[in-house]
This record gives sequence, C-alpha cells and structure tokens, in this order.
Amino acid sequence: MARRQKVDRGLEGRLDEFEKRMFILKIEYEKYFSGLEPIEPLKDRDSLRRLLREMTRETVTNTRQKHRLRSLRARWGSMEYYWQRNMYMLERGTHPKAKFRANMRDRNRREAALRAEERRAKARPTRSAAAREEAAYQKVFDSYIEARGRCGQSTELQYESVRDVLKKQIRTIKSRYRCESVKFRVTIEDGKAKVKALPQR
Repeated sequence: MARRQKVDRGLEGRLDEFEKRMFILKIEYEKYFSGLEPIEPLKDRDSLRRLLREMTRETVTNTRQKHRLRSLRARWGSMEYYWQRNMYMLERGTHPKAKFRANMRDRNRREAALRAEERRAKARPTRSAAAREEAAYQKVFDSYIEARGRCGQSTELQYESVRDVLKKQIRTIKSRYRCESVKFRVTIEDGKAKVKALPQR
C-alpha cells in the first residue's frame, strides 16, 4: 500500500496565490497591450517573479505539489516570453494592436480635420454675406456724409447710429411692402442731404 504523502499547507496556499495573481497579471498585460492601461504592470510582475523564486528554492517532497510547481513555472516562462515579445513589437511599432490604435488615431484626426474644414467652409459664406452687407452700409454712409458736407450740414455723425437707423428702415419697408430687399439712394432736396429707401421686388 502506497504511503500518503504529506501536503505542505503553506506551500499550497502560496501556489494558489501565485496561480490567481498570474491570471490577473495576464489580464492586466492584455489591457496594457490593447491601450486600456497606460502603464506596464511591472511591479506586480516583479513581485510574482520573487514569489516563484522563493517557492522554487524550497525542498518540495509532495509529488503533486512538485508537479504543480513545475507546471506553474513553465506557464510563467511562456507568459514572460509572450510579454517580452509583445513589448519588443511595441517598441518597434509593429505590434498589431498598436498599429490598429495608430491607424484609428490617424483616421480620427483626418475626420476631425475634415469636419473642421466643413465648419469653416459653411461659416465663410456667412462672413462674406455679413461683410458685403457692412460694406453696403458703409458706402451709403460715406455718400450721405459727403452730400451733407456739400450742403453745409454737420458731418459729425456716428456710422453705427446711421447704420442702425438704416437697418430699422429695412425691417419696416420689408414688412410694409413685402419686398425681398431694400436699396438706399442719397439725394439732395431743398439744400439738404437725404437717404431714400427704395423697396426692391
């Protein structure tokens, strides 16, 4: 009858801890390689490496525990090789996930630039129309001031005040005559300069 080997409870607990933490570390590295985590989990990796080294230095008499320790050590070696290979690819810029993220960033930058250009293109006609409108007011104002000067009237008028009066006239005439636009003409009547508003149908 085979003798029942004694189980080292302390070692068993550390083997369970190592296996559990190794599984968690594997997930953390996958997050790091995917870009979900910004920092490589080196601290946890070094801690597990020390724990494995300590267990390896012990004399293990239980056959099952000895086999489990060898199996965990082999898995750890495979995972470290996998992590090291992925780190090398990241450094060279050849990692598939890193290339995917870089392509996504480039595409997002291009799309953002395209959207910004579209917004600028939409805004240009608005600014151009506003500039044309402002230039038209300025032209009427300059003609009006020139005519007042010829008539001996005061030319100490504020452009903004005259423009606001013209805008108000436009709203009134459009509402009254149902016209699309209003044209202004500077005239001199009875020795005085006047601005006449003409509805344009």
